[in-house]
Amino acid sequence: MPPPMLKKDTLLTFCFACVIIVGCKSNTKSPTLKFESVSSNVYSPNDNYRQALSEWKRYYQHCTSEPLFSDAFYLQLQDKVYIGSINSREGIDINKGTVLLDTSRHFANVFKLLSIQNAFNCYDTMALVGNLKTSFYNEVIEGLNASPGYKTLATIIDSSQMKTRISTLYTIGLIPEKLIELFNTTTDTSLIHFKELLLRLGNVLLDQTVEILGFTADFPLKAKLSFTEQQELTKGVYFNLNASSDNVSLILLANNNLRIQLNKRYTVLGKFLQLKSM
Repeated sequence: MPPPMLKKDTLLTFCFACVIIVGCKSNTKSPTLKFESVSSNVYSPNDNYRQALSEWKRYYQHCTSEPLFSDAFYLQLQDKVYIGSINSREGIDINKGTVLLDTSRHFANVFKLLSIQNAFNCYDTMALVGNLKTSFYNEVIEGLNASPGYKTLATIIDSSQMKTRISTLYTIGLIPEKLIELFNTTTDTSLIHFKELLLRLGNVLLDQTVEILGFTADFPLKAKLSFTEQQELTKGVYFNLNASSDNVSLILLANNNLRIQLNKRYTVLGKFLQLKSM
């Protein structure tokens, strides 16, 4: 039986802050801005989460030969959360239209604030522990449902023997010192609003991410394909997802397994920072 179709978990981050009351002085100074990392220990809801995070850490180190950055949160397969997003317990991407890395108007700021730390082609099989199997399977079904001609394949793929491989994995991060420098000097009303949002109690900045550019999933088939389907899938078929540049490819392998490849960006791990005014 396929795993249950579950909605993606809402990202929860738990932030703690102290309110310090300071006496007034005649010579006031501009407040000093400082970023502090949100400890990943504050969020560990269940064994599924812990197993999935542990497997991603293992996979990351195996693929990159580097340890994962500290205070990493497992975010599942997020396709609408980007580095520079402001998040809290109440919602994801609170800043919405107010963005930090605006490539249309502030392209010069992007490479001053952003560090691309690594990129690797992995193609190794993941252990589908915790809720990883459900997360990847749900994306496969969503991809198949985007094509009326192939959505019925969802009924004949054997999810109990699903094998998943990651295509490309990369790590990017903001440069906090440069960001504070920008906050201290900017006159851009949009960036000032961004800073004000970030200073609100409970809001945190997605500072560092591990992202993947798609994955492949192989499935044995529980039923025979029609002659036409077999011919088409042996050659390979491709279709776009929701009129975007994201796409899905299907191919029937020599061992009669169906390989489904989703070419789509996902954020899977993240580190959060709190901005504080000292």
